[in-house]
Amino acid sequence: MVNAIELFETTLRMAVWHTIIAFILPFASAKDIRPRPRADISTCKLAANSSVYLSTGFGYEGNCAPSTGTLSAFMIFVDFTDQAATETPQSLHDFFLPAAAEWYATSSYGALTLNVTADTSRFYRMPAQADSYGFQRGLTYQMHEKYIQDALDAYGKTIPPTDVLYIVPTSNAVAISFSPTFMGDVKTRAGAYVAKKSVTFGLDAYNTWKYLTLNHETGHAMCLPDYYPFNGSATGLFIGGWDLMGLISGPSPDYFAWDKWRLGWLSDEQVDCVAETGSTTHTLTPLEKPGGSKAVVIKHSNTDVLVAELRSASGLDSASCSTGVLLYTVSTITATGQGPVRVLDATPGSNGCEGYDLNDAPLSLRGTSSYTLPDWGIKVTVVSESNNGVDIKVEVS
Repeated sequence: MVNAIELFETTLRMAVWHTIIAFILPFASAKDIRPRPRADISTCKLAANSSVYLSTGFGYEGNCAPSTGTLSAFMIFVDFTDQAATETPQSLHDFFLPAAAEWYATSSYGALTLNVTADTSRFYRMPAQADSYGFQRGLTYQMHEKYIQDALDAYGKTIPPTDVLYIVPTSNAVAISFSPTFMGDVKTRAGAYVAKKSVTFGLDAYNTWKYLTLNHETGHAMCLPDYYPFNGSATGLFIGGWDLMGLISGPSPDYFAWDKWRLGWLSDEQVDCVAETGSTTHTLTPLEKPGGSKAVVIKHSNTDVLVAELRSASGLDSASCSTGVLLYTVSTITATGQGPVRVLDATPGSNGCEGYDLNDAPLSLRGTSSYTLPDWGIKVTVVSESNNGVDIKVEVS
Protein backbone atom coordinates (compact mmCIF):
# COMPACT_ATOMS: atom_id res chain seq x y z
CA MET A 1 0.00 0.00 0.00
CA VAL A 2 1.39 3.36 -1.06
CA ASN A 3 1.84 5.66 1.90
CA ALA A 4 0.80 9.30 1.90
CA ILE A 5 4.33 10.68 1.40
CA GLU A 6 5.00 8.53 -1.68
CA LEU A 7 1.61 9.48 -3.13
CA PHE A 8 2.35 13.17 -2.60
CA GLU A 9 5.78 12.91 -4.29
CA THR A 10 4.34 11.06 -7.30
CA THR A 11 1.56 13.61 -7.72
CA LEU A 12 4.06 16.47 -7.47
CA ARG A 13 6.35 14.96 -10.14
CA MET A 14 3.43 14.50 -12.53
CA ALA A 15 2.30 18.08 -12.03
CA VAL A 16 5.79 19.42 -12.73
CA TRP A 17 6.11 17.39 -15.94
CA HIS A 18 2.68 18.52 -17.18
CA THR A 19 3.69 22.13 -16.54
CA ILE A 20 6.99 21.73 -18.48
CA ILE A 21 5.28 20.03 -21.42
CA ALA A 22 2.55 22.67 -21.56
CA PHE A 23 5.22 25.38 -21.64
CA ILE A 24 7.45 23.78 -24.30
CA LEU A 25 4.84 22.40 -26.70
CA PRO A 26 3.77 25.72 -28.34
CA PHE A 27 7.40 26.63 -29.04
CA ALA A 28 8.20 23.20 -30.42
CA SER A 29 5.48 23.57 -33.03
CA ALA A 30 6.25 27.18 -33.99
CA LYS A 31 8.69 26.48 -36.82
CA ASP A 32 8.26 29.90 -38.34
CA ILE A 33 9.68 31.78 -35.37
CA ARG A 34 12.15 29.41 -33.72
CA PRO A 35 15.78 30.39 -34.43
CA ARG A 36 17.69 27.89 -36.54
CA PRO A 37 21.38 27.00 -36.36
CA ARG A 38 23.66 28.14 -39.16
CA ALA A 39 23.89 25.75 -42.08
CA ASP A 40 27.16 24.08 -43.04
CA ILE A 41 29.06 26.70 -45.05
CA SER A 42 29.60 24.31 -47.97
CA THR A 43 25.84 24.29 -48.54
CA CYS A 44 26.01 27.89 -49.77
CA LYS A 45 29.08 27.42 -51.98
CA LEU A 46 27.15 26.99 -55.20
CA ALA A 47 29.17 25.17 -57.84
CA ALA A 48 29.98 26.89 -61.11
CA ASN A 49 27.93 25.66 -64.05
CA SER A 50 30.30 24.15 -66.59
CA SER A 51 28.06 25.10 -69.52
CA VAL A 52 27.83 28.79 -68.54
CA TYR A 53 30.59 31.17 -69.63
CA LEU A 54 32.17 32.80 -66.58
CA SER A 55 29.61 31.23 -64.24
CA THR A 56 29.52 32.97 -60.86
CA GLY A 57 29.79 29.73 -58.88
CA PHE A 58 32.73 28.21 -57.07
CA GLY A 59 35.27 26.13 -58.96
CA TYR A 60 34.95 27.71 -62.42
CA GLU A 61 37.46 26.05 -64.74
CA GLY A 62 38.97 28.47 -67.20
CA ASN A 63 42.75 28.54 -66.59
CA CYS A 64 42.12 31.57 -64.41
CA ALA A 65 44.87 33.87 -63.19
CA PRO A 66 45.58 33.44 -59.46
CA SER A 67 43.52 35.53 -57.08
CA THR A 68 45.60 34.97 -53.95
CA GLY A 69 49.32 35.16 -53.39
CA THR A 70 51.11 36.80 -56.31
CA LEU A 71 49.58 37.48 -59.71
CA SER A 72 52.52 37.99 -62.06
CA ALA A 73 52.15 40.12 -65.17
CA PHE A 74 54.37 41.42 -67.96
CA MET A 75 53.73 44.78 -69.65
CA ILE A 76 54.91 45.89 -73.09
CA PHE A 77 54.24 49.12 -75.01
CA VAL A 78 53.39 49.41 -78.71
CA ASP A 79 52.72 52.06 -81.35
CA PHE A 80 51.84 52.17 -85.05
CA THR A 81 53.03 53.76 -88.27
CA ASP A 82 49.73 55.62 -88.62
CA GLN A 83 49.42 56.51 -84.91
CA ALA A 84 52.90 56.88 -83.48
CA ALA A 85 53.79 57.56 -79.85
CA THR A 86 54.75 61.01 -78.65
CA GLU A 87 54.80 60.18 -74.92
CA THR A 88 57.15 57.86 -73.02
CA PRO A 89 56.39 54.24 -72.05
CA GLN A 90 57.19 55.16 -68.45
CA SER A 91 54.41 57.76 -68.42
CA LEU A 92 51.87 55.12 -69.49
CA HIS A 93 53.23 52.64 -66.97
CA ASP A 94 52.76 55.26 -64.25
CA PHE A 95 49.22 55.91 -65.49
CA PHE A 96 48.24 52.40 -64.32
CA LEU A 97 50.75 51.59 -61.60
CA PRO A 98 51.16 51.49 -58.69
CA ALA A 99 47.53 52.65 -58.25
CA ALA A 100 46.00 49.46 -59.73
CA ALA A 101 48.22 47.24 -57.59
CA GLU A 102 47.32 49.20 -54.48
CA TRP A 103 43.63 48.82 -55.36
CA TYR A 104 43.97 45.04 -55.30
CA ALA A 105 45.95 45.09 -52.07
CA THR A 106 43.12 47.03 -50.43
CA SER A 107 40.19 45.11 -51.92
CA SER A 108 41.76 41.73 -51.14
CA TYR A 109 42.74 42.72 -47.57
CA GLY A 110 46.32 41.95 -48.57
CA ALA A 111 45.53 38.49 -49.98
CA LEU A 112 46.57 39.39 -53.56
CA THR A 113 49.77 41.04 -54.74
CA LEU A 114 49.87 42.29 -58.33
CA ASN A 115 53.48 42.10 -59.49
CA VAL A 116 54.01 43.72 -62.90
CA THR A 117 57.30 43.57 -64.77
CA ALA A 118 57.41 46.22 -67.51
CA ASP A 119 59.77 46.88 -70.38
CA THR A 120 59.66 50.67 -70.49
CA SER A 121 62.74 50.98 -72.71
CA ARG A 122 60.73 51.96 -75.78
CA PHE A 123 57.58 51.52 -77.84
CA TYR A 124 57.65 48.51 -80.15
CA ARG A 125 56.30 49.24 -83.61
CA MET A 126 53.36 47.05 -84.67
CA PRO A 127 53.59 45.51 -88.17
CA ALA A 128 50.17 46.84 -89.24
CA GLN A 129 48.36 50.15 -88.94
CA ALA A 130 46.20 50.73 -85.88
CA ASP A 131 43.00 51.07 -87.90
CA SER A 132 43.53 47.64 -89.49
CA TYR A 133 42.80 45.68 -86.34
CA GLY A 134 39.07 46.35 -86.23
CA PHE A 135 38.76 47.34 -82.58
CA GLN A 136 35.06 47.67 -81.92
CA ARG A 137 32.56 45.76 -79.86
CA GLY A 138 32.41 43.17 -82.62
CA LEU A 139 36.14 42.41 -82.33
CA THR A 140 36.54 38.72 -83.15
CA TYR A 141 38.59 36.20 -81.22
CA GLN A 142 40.78 35.70 -84.28
CA MET A 143 41.47 39.44 -84.78
CA HIS A 144 42.18 39.89 -81.10
CA GLU A 145 44.64 37.00 -81.18
CA LYS A 146 46.30 38.49 -84.29
CA TYR A 147 46.76 41.81 -82.50
CA ILE A 148 48.41 40.07 -79.54
CA GLN A 149 50.66 37.92 -81.70
CA ASP A 150 51.66 40.96 -83.78
CA ALA A 151 52.63 42.69 -80.54
CA LEU A 152 54.70 39.68 -79.47
CA ASP A 153 56.38 39.62 -82.89
CA ALA A 154 57.11 43.34 -82.61
CA TYR A 155 58.57 42.82 -79.14
CA GLY A 156 60.79 40.08 -80.48
CA LYS A 157 62.10 38.94 -77.11
CA THR A 158 61.35 35.94 -74.96
CA ILE A 159 58.83 36.63 -72.22
CA PRO A 160 59.03 34.11 -69.36
CA PRO A 161 55.65 32.40 -68.81
CA THR A 162 53.45 34.69 -66.72
CA ASP A 163 49.86 34.97 -65.56
CA VAL A 164 48.77 38.03 -67.57
CA LEU A 165 50.30 39.87 -70.52
CA TYR A 166 49.46 43.59 -70.62
CA ILE A 167 49.76 45.26 -74.02
CA VAL A 168 49.69 49.05 -73.72
CA PRO A 169 49.37 51.14 -76.91
CA THR A 170 50.30 54.78 -77.25
CA SER A 171 47.50 57.09 -76.18
CA ASN A 172 47.63 58.49 -79.73
CA ALA A 173 46.21 55.20 -81.07
CA VAL A 174 42.59 56.32 -81.28
CA ALA A 175 41.77 53.31 -83.48
CA ILE A 176 42.47 51.00 -80.53
CA SER A 177 39.25 52.18 -78.98
CA PHE A 178 38.60 49.88 -76.03
CA SER A 179 40.29 47.47 -73.62
CA PRO A 180 39.24 43.83 -73.93
CA THR A 181 40.71 40.78 -72.21
CA PHE A 182 41.78 37.82 -74.34
CA MET A 183 40.46 34.83 -72.41
CA GLY A 184 42.40 32.06 -74.16
CA ASP A 185 45.95 30.89 -73.64
CA VAL A 186 48.42 33.44 -75.01
CA LYS A 187 51.00 31.94 -77.35
CA THR A 188 53.40 33.24 -79.94
CA ARG A 189 52.88 32.30 -83.59
CA ALA A 190 55.60 29.73 -83.09
CA GLY A 191 53.52 28.13 -80.35
CA ALA A 192 55.52 29.27 -77.31
CA TYR A 193 53.34 29.72 -74.23
CA VAL A 194 53.35 33.26 -72.82
CA ALA A 195 50.43 33.81 -70.43
CA LYS A 196 47.05 32.57 -69.21
CA LYS A 197 45.32 35.74 -70.39
CA SER A 198 46.13 39.05 -72.07
CA VAL A 199 44.69 42.52 -71.44
CA THR A 200 44.98 44.85 -74.42
CA PHE A 201 44.39 48.42 -73.35
CA GLY A 202 42.74 51.06 -75.50
CA LEU A 203 41.52 54.62 -75.68
CA ASP A 204 38.68 54.08 -73.17
CA ALA A 205 41.28 53.60 -70.43
CA TYR A 206 42.94 56.93 -71.15
CA ASN A 207 39.76 58.92 -71.73
CA THR A 208 37.21 57.36 -69.39
CA TRP A 209 37.99 54.53 -67.00
CA LYS A 210 41.59 55.46 -66.05
CA TYR A 211 43.77 53.01 -64.11
CA LEU A 212 40.72 51.05 -62.89
CA THR A 213 40.53 49.60 -66.40
CA LEU A 214 43.41 47.37 -65.36
CA ASN A 215 41.52 46.16 -62.28
CA HIS A 216 38.33 45.49 -64.24
CA GLU A 217 40.09 43.59 -67.02
CA THR A 218 42.36 41.69 -64.65
CA GLY A 219 39.17 40.67 -62.89
CA HIS A 220 38.26 38.87 -66.11
CA ALA A 221 41.69 37.23 -66.11
CA MET A 222 40.70 35.84 -62.69
CA CYS A 223 37.48 34.64 -64.38
CA LEU A 224 35.05 37.23 -63.00
CA PRO A 225 32.12 38.05 -65.32
CA ASP A 226 30.81 41.38 -66.53
CA TYR A 227 27.91 42.71 -64.46
CA TYR A 228 26.80 45.33 -66.98
CA PRO A 229 24.33 44.32 -69.75
CA PHE A 230 25.60 43.29 -73.17
CA ASN A 231 22.33 44.28 -74.88
CA GLY A 232 23.14 47.98 -74.99
CA SER A 233 21.04 48.95 -71.97
CA ALA A 234 22.35 51.35 -69.32
CA THR A 235 25.61 50.15 -67.78
CA GLY A 236 24.13 50.19 -64.26
CA LEU A 237 20.95 48.29 -65.19
CA PHE A 238 21.66 45.20 -63.08
CA ILE A 239 23.81 46.46 -60.20
CA GLY A 240 24.05 50.25 -60.38
CA GLY A 241 27.53 51.37 -59.38
CA TRP A 242 28.15 48.72 -56.74
CA ASP A 243 30.98 46.71 -58.29
CA LEU A 244 33.96 47.36 -60.56
CA MET A 245 32.89 44.50 -62.85
CA GLY A 246 29.79 46.54 -63.68
CA LEU A 247 30.24 50.30 -63.85
CA ILE A 248 33.98 50.98 -63.55
CA SER A 249 33.42 54.62 -62.61
CA GLY A 250 30.63 53.84 -60.13
CA PRO A 251 30.69 55.42 -56.66
CA SER A 252 31.08 52.03 -54.91
CA PRO A 253 33.51 49.99 -57.03
CA ASP A 254 34.75 47.46 -54.46
CA TYR A 255 34.09 43.83 -55.44
CA PHE A 256 30.97 42.13 -54.06
CA ALA A 257 31.44 39.96 -50.96
CA TRP A 258 30.28 36.95 -52.99
CA ASP A 259 33.20 37.36 -55.39
CA LYS A 260 35.65 38.14 -52.60
CA TRP A 261 34.62 34.84 -51.05
CA ARG A 262 35.05 33.01 -54.36
CA LEU A 263 38.44 34.65 -54.93
CA GLY A 264 39.69 33.55 -51.51
CA TRP A 265 39.77 37.03 -50.01
CA LEU A 266 37.12 36.16 -47.43
CA SER A 267 37.36 33.06 -45.27
CA ASP A 268 34.46 30.70 -44.62
CA GLU A 269 34.37 32.01 -41.05
CA GLN A 270 33.47 35.46 -42.38
CA VAL A 271 30.34 34.23 -44.15
CA ASP A 272 27.08 32.96 -42.61
CA CYS A 273 25.07 30.41 -44.56
CA VAL A 274 21.28 30.12 -44.23
CA ALA A 275 19.70 27.12 -45.94
CA GLU A 276 16.61 26.26 -43.87
CA THR A 277 13.31 27.85 -42.97
CA GLY A 278 13.09 29.84 -39.78
CA SER A 279 14.49 33.05 -38.30
CA THR A 280 18.16 33.83 -37.67
CA THR A 281 20.10 36.91 -36.63
CA HIS A 282 23.50 37.91 -37.99
CA THR A 283 26.12 40.60 -37.51
CA LEU A 284 27.77 42.30 -40.49
CA THR A 285 30.81 44.58 -40.53
CA PRO A 286 31.67 46.95 -43.40
CA LEU A 287 32.92 45.13 -46.49
CA GLU A 288 35.55 47.80 -47.10
CA LYS A 289 37.35 47.11 -43.80
CA PRO A 290 39.38 44.01 -42.88
CA GLY A 291 38.10 41.53 -40.33
CA GLY A 292 34.68 40.57 -39.04
CA SER A 293 31.66 38.96 -40.65
CA LYS A 294 31.19 40.16 -44.23
CA ALA A 295 28.21 38.36 -45.77
CA VAL A 296 25.06 36.39 -45.12
CA VAL A 297 24.31 33.98 -47.96
CA ILE A 298 20.75 32.65 -48.11
CA LYS A 299 20.40 29.61 -50.34
CA HIS A 300 17.33 29.52 -52.56
CA SER A 301 18.29 26.62 -54.84
CA ASN A 302 21.32 24.81 -56.17
CA THR A 303 21.85 27.68 -58.63
CA ASP A 304 20.62 30.80 -56.80
CA VAL A 305 21.40 32.62 -53.56
CA LEU A 306 20.56 35.94 -51.93
CA VAL A 307 23.49 37.79 -50.39
CA ALA A 308 23.43 40.50 -47.73
CA GLU A 309 26.53 42.62 -47.08
CA LEU A 310 27.22 45.94 -45.36
CA ARG A 311 28.59 48.74 -47.55
CA SER A 312 30.05 51.92 -46.07
CA ALA A 313 31.51 55.16 -47.42
CA SER A 314 35.08 54.14 -46.68
CA GLY A 315 38.09 52.54 -48.32
CA LEU A 316 37.54 51.89 -52.02
CA ASP A 317 33.92 52.97 -51.58
CA SER A 318 34.71 56.37 -50.07
CA ALA A 319 32.64 58.07 -52.80
CA SER A 320 29.50 56.04 -52.00
CA CYS A 321 26.37 58.15 -52.06
CA SER A 322 24.39 55.63 -49.98
CA THR A 323 25.32 53.11 -47.30
CA GLY A 324 23.70 50.20 -45.53
CA VAL A 325 22.86 46.54 -46.06
CA LEU A 326 23.09 45.76 -49.76
CA LEU A 327 21.03 42.84 -51.05
CA TYR A 328 21.62 41.05 -54.34
CA THR A 329 20.85 37.75 -56.00
CA VAL A 330 23.42 35.50 -57.62
CA SER A 331 22.64 33.03 -60.40
CA THR A 332 25.26 30.49 -61.45
CA ILE A 333 23.31 29.64 -64.63
CA THR A 334 23.28 33.21 -65.97
CA ALA A 335 26.20 34.12 -68.22
CA THR A 336 28.39 37.20 -68.17
CA GLY A 337 26.61 40.29 -69.46
CA GLN A 338 23.17 38.77 -68.82
CA GLY A 339 22.80 39.76 -65.18
CA PRO A 340 24.29 36.92 -63.09
CA VAL A 341 24.22 39.34 -60.14
CA ARG A 342 21.26 41.67 -59.59
CA VAL A 343 21.02 44.26 -56.84
CA LEU A 344 17.63 44.50 -55.10
CA ASP A 345 16.30 48.03 -54.70
CA ALA A 346 15.02 48.71 -51.20
CA THR A 347 14.08 52.27 -52.20
CA PRO A 348 12.22 52.01 -55.52
CA GLY A 349 11.03 55.30 -56.96
CA SER A 350 13.68 57.33 -55.16
CA ASN A 351 15.56 58.19 -58.38
CA GLY A 352 18.72 56.91 -56.72
CA CYS A 353 21.94 58.92 -56.57
CA GLU A 354 24.99 59.47 -58.75
CA GLY A 355 23.07 58.61 -61.88
CA TYR A 356 21.42 55.25 -61.14
CA ASP A 357 18.33 54.18 -59.19
CA LEU A 358 20.20 51.27 -57.61
CA ASN A 359 22.93 53.44 -56.09
CA ASP A 360 20.74 54.06 -53.02
CA ALA A 361 19.46 50.47 -52.86
CA PRO A 362 20.69 49.45 -49.36
CA LEU A 363 18.57 48.83 -46.29
CA SER A 364 19.12 51.11 -43.30
CA LEU A 365 17.38 52.26 -40.14
CA ARG A 366 17.75 55.75 -41.61
CA GLY A 367 15.33 54.81 -44.41
CA THR A 368 13.86 51.48 -45.51
CA SER A 369 14.83 48.85 -42.94
CA SER A 370 13.18 45.72 -44.32
CA TYR A 371 12.98 43.98 -47.69
CA THR A 372 10.94 40.94 -48.73
CA LEU A 373 11.63 38.78 -51.74
CA PRO A 374 8.19 37.16 -51.97
CA ASP A 375 8.92 34.62 -54.70
CA TRP A 376 11.78 33.27 -52.62
CA GLY A 377 10.02 33.53 -49.23
CA ILE A 378 12.87 35.58 -47.75
CA LYS A 379 12.68 38.70 -45.59
CA VAL A 380 15.72 40.66 -44.39
CA THR A 381 15.40 43.31 -41.67
CA VAL A 382 17.97 45.64 -40.16
CA VAL A 383 17.63 45.28 -36.39
CA SER A 384 20.35 47.58 -35.10
CA GLU A 385 23.17 49.78 -36.36
CA SER A 386 26.40 51.06 -34.84
CA ASN A 387 29.69 52.53 -36.01
CA ASN A 388 31.15 49.02 -36.08
CA GLY A 389 28.42 47.19 -38.01
CA VAL A 390 24.80 46.12 -38.13
CA ASP A 391 22.63 43.28 -36.91
CA ILE A 392 20.10 41.84 -39.34
CA LYS A 393 17.31 39.31 -39.03
CA VAL A 394 16.74 36.81 -41.84
CA GLU A 395 13.37 35.07 -42.06
CA VAL A 396 12.89 32.19 -44.49
CA SER A 397 9.46 30.63 -44.97
